Amino acid sequence: MSSETAASFDDLNLKLGQIVQIHPDVKNPKRRYDCLLVGSLPGESILLTTSPKSDAFPELEEGQMVVIRIMSANGVALFQTRVLFISDMPVFMVYVDFPSAVQFRMVRSSSRVEIALPVLVYSLSHPSLSGVAGKISDISLGGAGLQLYDDIGAVGDMLELKGKFEVGGIQRTVKLKAEIRNKKAEASGNRLYGIRFSESDEDKLLVLFGFIFNSMAFGDVQSVS
Repeated sequence: MSSETAASFDDLNLKLGQIVQIHPDVKNPKRRYDCLLVGSLPGESILLTTSPKSDAFPELEEGQMVVIRIMSANGVALFQTRVLFISDMPVFMVYVDFPSAVQFRMVRSSSRVEIALPVLVYSLSHPSLSGVAGKISDISLGGAGLQLYDDIGAVGDMLELKGKFEVGGIQRTVKLKAEIRNKKAEASGNRLYGIRFSESDEDKLLVLFGFIFNSMAFGDVQSVS
């Protein structure tokens, strides 16, 4: 499951040089830009600048309300704040108001996000079953719900899923290993599978975690029963 709590900025234990995201339009949370945390004055302001990994940065005005989004190893933090001051000398710097409270959403392995992600599925247990089209209907750190149009195997079989996962506007094609944990058929003839991820590649897991955290920050999070 997931849980939302109020936290202080200090509770986040952020490091200078950490990448955070700024949303210049509070009504459009999907419009976001990477920026760099370069300092803070407790109770006064937080200092941000452009990220060396991205040339894009929104046009801001002093007094403008923005949202800051921070991803950590165990959740997503959000807070609304006001642009206090913008400096161009000696380097570009944006000062935003220090938050009195932060909304923190903890991510656990059972936290599920409803999605509709097209995938191709390959059976590692039965090589003759390959390239079966379908979609992931929900996903968590531990596994996913999989809807396929053809049979891909039985409970206990190992699979490989190939899909395009988007994180922060960057899309990556990733192959993930998983095990079939349950299976049932719909009246339409489609097959529904519950799968558990068994991927050990850390680079792939980072993309998966980023995708889930990103979806949870703006999507409908449900608890797996």
